[in-house]
Amino acid sequence: MRSQEEYLTLISTGEIVTLFPSHVTRYWTRPDIAFVPMRDMSALEYALVWHTESETDPIRALARTARDLGPVSTSDLTVR
Repeated sequence: MRSQEEYLTLISTGEIVTLFPSHVTRYWTRPDIAFVPMRDMSALEYALVWHTESETDPIRALARTARDLGPVSTSDLTVR
């Protein structure tokens, strides 16, 4: 897969079922896909990654902002 859209297309056609973090429902809501919360599963952890040879000033700025904001508590997230 190369993008979220590719995953969502396969999900909408019934070809796959997959796990997504809860914030996906904010940004990729689609009427042809049901998002079902998995409340007994621990939170997924994230990290910023990039190819060092592709590093640019905007990437460094994003990394600084993420570092300055620090981790997000799971209590700050809302599951729909």
